[in-house]
Amino acid sequence: MFLTVNDHTLHATVAGDPDAPVLVLLHSLGTEAALWDAQVARFSATHRVICPEFRGHGASEEGRTPYSCDTLASDVLDMLDQLGVDDFTLAGCSLGGVVAQLVAAEAGTRVTGLALFDSYVASLDPQMWRDRAARIRSDGLAAIANGVLDIWMTQADRSTPEGKGLARILARASDEGYAAASDALANADCRAADAQVTAPTIVAYGTEDKAAPRAASEALAAAIAGARLRPIDGAAHLPLLHYPEASSAILNELT
Repeated sequence: MFLTVNDHTLHATVAGDPDAPVLVLLHSLGTEAALWDAQVARFSATHRVICPEFRGHGASEEGRTPYSCDTLASDVLDMLDQLGVDDFTLAGCSLGGVVAQLVAAEAGTRVTGLALFDSYVASLDPQMWRDRAARIRSDGLAAIANGVLDIWMTQADRSTPEGKGLARILARASDEGYAAASDALANADCRAADAQVTAPTIVAYGTEDKAAPRAASEALAAAIAGARLRPIDGAAHLPLLHYPEASSAILNELT
């Protein structure tokens, strides 16, 4: 489904009964709605599942000017308003987790449950993100692709069908889409927003995650009142496809 959102043409994958409870899933940097394929298959029988794609990701139009994670949160909320969504359960992974925190703060009691996978309350290394954006604009995303894949999943996971699929997703990602979102992540800071989150929250992390390790997840959980911490054993930064049962069980606690 394509919609005009904040003067951009953005795409969302929508599945399930339009009258069922809504589950919104936000993908990570450099991926797309397909990151949530296992969860869409699991929950579309009981929920209306909506997977927006951020500017410059998947089939969504690139941003025409620099933007922030708050801009992406505004896009998500505008899209949900256009789709007639009132209450919803919300989940996000990595960049999607940052945006989900901002959406949850703005939407208030509309968010009935919040799951944050492998994310953080504020940028862990702003200069790294700025340097990465500059490198991509200079040399292209392919120049850092192997390192990104090493962060996304373990070496064992890379040889699986899901691992090869993630490599294909990254290979077709937009250079500028990735770079612009990296700039947004450099300035990400959800501390003020997290103080406003009222939804029951689970913070999940892969035990092998190097990008958003346990300490980052502990800090994120501490920033949201009542948040619970859940490890996903053996997972790296993107657990959703490789560890679908553990990931879906976390969502099931909130839906």
